Amino acid sequence: MSNSSFNVGDVVLAKIKGFPAWPGIIIDDEHVPQAVREERPAHWATSRDLTPLTTEDIDAFLARPKGKSADLHKAYKIAKDPIAWNEEQNRIVKEHEAWIQEHGEDDDDEEEDEEDEEDEADDKDDDDEEEERSRAPRKRASTQADSRAKRTRTESTAEPEPETEAPTEPQPDKEHAEEELDPATRKVREWRHKLQRVFLSKGGVIVASEMDAQDATFKIVEAYEDMTVDQLRLTKIGKVMKRIHQLPEVPRDDEFHFRERAGELVKRWTALLDQATDDKEEA
Repeated sequence: MSNSSFNVGDVVLAKIKGFPAWPGIIIDDEHVPQAVREERPAHWATSRDLTPLTTEDIDAFLARPKGKSADLHKAYKIAKDPIAWNEEQNRIVKEHEAWIQEHGEDDDDEEEDEEDEEDEADDKDDDDEEEERSRAPRKRASTQADSRAKRTRTESTAEPEPETEAPTEPQPDKEHAEEELDPATRKVREWRHKLQRVFLSKGGVIVASEMDAQDATFKIVEAYEDMTVDQLRLTKIGKVMKRIHQLPEVPRDDEFHFRERAGELVKRWTALLDQATDDKEEA
């Protein structure tokens, strides 16, 4: 991730679309997780997106009254003395890469696919129930009309025409649907998978050493200001957050408050969905 205009270890302010300018540190690829390297867009964080962040800039920011984002304030505090934090992140990456080398990620991918299928099944059940509820009154009305018709009709020699089934629309291919997701929605889905993999694994074991990395993921999600209704519905990140909020126990939760933060995100996104529903009804 080093840039020709900067050196490894330089503290910078990075501009990233959809987020406020955020303090960062230039690191080399050796300390970047492989999954991040593979997904990193071309020309990401170029010199045009970075500006040097001096100690004076940091002190000036910290001297202001705290704004809405406590995480941004915390990021500036870390940027003032990033050495210990950077060493801790490097340790986490090395441990994670060693775990991947030993265990691989196939099981996690299978769990994610199965979870997607379960969510799709739940959504289908909800749609079926809604359809049954809306169909029931029409069915009763049709039965009453048929009864009156039977009492008044005369015999007819004409044979009824055979009923034909309506053609069913082909279901979209899962891989094709994935390709149709826009980059922002794919990114939200990646966040959902990261959180799901750690907090909601089938084994039910949440590894305490993963919590620092998950805190970073939470901060990214919390700082994301461009979440849309379509992104929530397509990625189902809200369902994952709701399940995290409902977990009976989370390692180091007294330090990171994951369940409380998940609940706040669920409230935020629920309000977004409710507003979209109100707007649709008013239209």
